[in-house]
Amino acid sequence: MRRVRSRPRRVWLHGEGAGAGYVRPGLRRGRVGSRRAVPLARRQQVFRRVLVLAAALCAIPARAADPDLKFEKYRLPNGLTIVLSEDHRLPQVSVNVWYHVGAANQTTGRSGFAHLFEHMMFSGSKHAKDPDAILEQIGASGMNGSTSFDRTNYYETVPSNELPTAIWLESERMGFLLPTLDEQKLKIQRDVVSNERHQRIDNVPYGPTQQRICDLLYPLPHPYYECVIGDIKEIQSASLDDVRDFFRRYYGPNNASLVLVGDFDPANAKRLIAKYFADIPRGPEVKKPDAKAKPVSSVVKETLPDRLAQLPRFQMVWNGLVPFHDDEPAGDVLSELLVGGKTSRLYQLLILEKQVASNVDATNLTLGLGGWIQVGATARPGHTPDELRALLQQSIDEVKRNGVGPEEVERAKLKIVAGQLRSLERGSARADLLNAYEMWLGDPGYLPRDLARYRAVTPQAVQAFARKYLPDDRRLELTTVPAGRKTASAP
Repeated sequence: MRRVRSRPRRVWLHGEGAGAGYVRPGLRRGRVGSRRAVPLARRQQVFRRVLVLAAALCAIPARAADPDLKFEKYRLPNGLTIVLSEDHRLPQVSVNVWYHVGAANQTTGRSGFAHLFEHMMFSGSKHAKDPDAILEQIGASGMNGSTSFDRTNYYETVPSNELPTAIWLESERMGFLLPTLDEQKLKIQRDVVSNERHQRIDNVPYGPTQQRICDLLYPLPHPYYECVIGDIKEIQSASLDDVRDFFRRYYGPNNASLVLVGDFDPANAKRLIAKYFADIPRGPEVKKPDAKAKPVSSVVKETLPDRLAQLPRFQMVWNGLVPFHDDEPAGDVLSELLVGGKTSRLYQLLILEKQVASNVDATNLTLGLGGWIQVGATARPGHTPDELRALLQQSIDEVKRNGVGPEEVERAKLKIVAGQLRSLERGSARADLLNAYEMWLGDPGYLPRDLARYRAVTPQAVQAFARKYLPDDRRLELTTVPAGRKTASAP
């Protein structure tokens, strides 16, 4: 199920030393009640009320109906795909544009280029010199952009009466960026992206290890090499001609989809879209990326010193799946029951029982050219990566040999589905989900089938996933250790 956010779906659970356990936004915690003596008459009265309540509950359906994301989809002659979804509960509209370009479209020597260009799209266009200032003036919220392995998006939520401004600004980005691109703008954004690499990867504990996963799973000339953020030297070497060529190649209307969700009149929205987008010329046809990476064929072990890490960390990584693969739901459920809450298997074993880990995590990241599955843990002070490895292996072996219980599978499925449904209360999340379904499946109305495939996951499917996709003899084993720190007396 698509998690409506730019990062990969990852579940972290921290130990008691880190504060409190991870809980998905909106999840409720139950409280422990107490029992006390109650007079007989009062008990009889309560019993009658309980019977009435029970009868009422029996009349309630097992679960509320899933939301119906009504939409209209059409396409302009220049190839731009439009998805309109009305919601008049609030006087606002979420505007969401996906360009079907990401790290997957990069070539050797141009790592990080899709992300660099995302930043260039905020540098102003021919008729909108400062798009951020314009959006702030009209009361927009949640305006930003993001780049992933397979797509780049731009989004904002505006008051309903300011929809014309938002549509005009997005058309400006698409149709009138090139005339204003210059060396100074490029230099500024090259430096911004390079600094972002330092802040998010190089100067973050365990960041270089996560970056290393891309290099090991996707060696050159694979476009996922260096992940999305890219290599600083290659980012700094990007020329103005490179940027212009990238725009012309990938930022045409025929390689994009525009979604509106919120309080608008469809006829008026169509007029605005035609007015501002219809005259933008169609771009060249974009070939779907098809690079292949050789699957991991043995156990690859690496130990990486980390100058910022204070505790050792161990993680196992396997080759993963593409989005909406038939086995994706079982993998997400497995990740959830391993680390999704204080009753999860890895939390119970590594954090509560053995007390060797400060946190545990699991990822089932699906990507267009094949993702990865990851299980890891960070040690508590005084414990070693070898201890973590043994217990992680023990937990995976237990799933493979003995399977998983129906109760824990149902609990995991409920949390995943409930999290998805809660997110849809936000118009911006609905817009992003509609765009995801459109890009990957060509069907913005896929939600009922998406929920159904998660609800259909069985304990047998989870066990089969572990046996098939988590082989002991084909994986990465990455150990991160704190690098030695020099002191005044050290050489």
